[in-house]
Amino acid sequence: MENKKIRACAYCRVSTASDTQDGSFEVQCEYYERLINSDPEMEFVGVYGDHGKSGRKMYNREELNRMIKDCEDGKIDLILTKSISRFARNMADCVETVRHLKELGVRVLFEKENLDTDTMTGELILGILATIAQEESISLSQNQAWSRMKHLERGETWSPPRYGYTSDGKNHGWVIVPNQAEVVRMAFYMAAMCHTYSEIRDEMNRMEREEGSEKVWTNPTVALLLRSENYVGDFLSNKECTIIDSNGKEKRVKNKGFVDQILIEGHHPAIVSHELFDIVQELIKHGTIGGGRSVFSAEEKYLMEKGQKIAEKEVKLWEAQR
Repeated sequence: MENKKIRACAYCRVSTASDTQDGSFEVQCEYYERLINSDPEMEFVGVYGDHGKSGRKMYNREELNRMIKDCEDGKIDLILTKSISRFARNMADCVETVRHLKELGVRVLFEKENLDTDTMTGELILGILATIAQEESISLSQNQAWSRMKHLERGETWSPPRYGYTSDGKNHGWVIVPNQAEVVRMAFYMAAMCHTYSEIRDEMNRMEREEGSEKVWTNPTVALLLRSENYVGDFLSNKECTIIDSNGKEKRVKNKGFVDQILIEGHHPAIVSHELFDIVQELIKHGTIGGGRSVFSAEEKYLMEKGQKIAEKEVKLWEAQR
């Protein structure tokens, strides 16, 4: 009676789209297909591959999840993969997945570590190696953060430009997009004149439609624009940062002193003056923008009058520059 062949597949991943990382994606796939087909005891099921997917999270890796589903459907007995770090860089996810596969009777062979999860000590070794892989991932992230900080210290930023600007040149300098700058200026002008957010939003959307743009402004996005120091030509790094919460999970939050920040003054051309920007911040702080109020303090009335004068002066400057 002929022995039943082991139904084998391979899982390949490169974390960037670059063909130079760990050999090309295609080379990995071809290698495993040849390896499995050359073994008379194996039956080739296929190669599952995530190209350009990060290993730190497993939920966004479609091919890995498809492979696990095929294991659950009884189509696979053995998975070959290059290393722990190619399979997963999160220890909890990695161990949980391998446990699940073992319950299904599916073995995983990690070539680099020479680890077979079917062995008695496999899960213990897996936990150790997954920890190492996770530390490698953290180290890589720290190196990237260090490199980014050094660029910032030199006055360079790789952040995508805000609305009103586009990126230009190898150093990713920001240059003004004229029609978008007009929309930004109108928003600050109307804010200084104490229009409501809804009135500002409606005028900005009208201007977008006239330009044939599909961009749609909302009250919250208008508020964010009016608070951005980018429009006076400055750049503040790390407004948000990633922290580890009490449950050990990564979480993106507003940076309240968690990591260092760098303010690059004059990083790019200004769209509005500091004077106009500052008065708008004061008006926002005092709640004079937004409508629904009829009574104002003496200080607020002073700020409102000052805002109108600055806005009118700014408009004359804009018109003179056209």
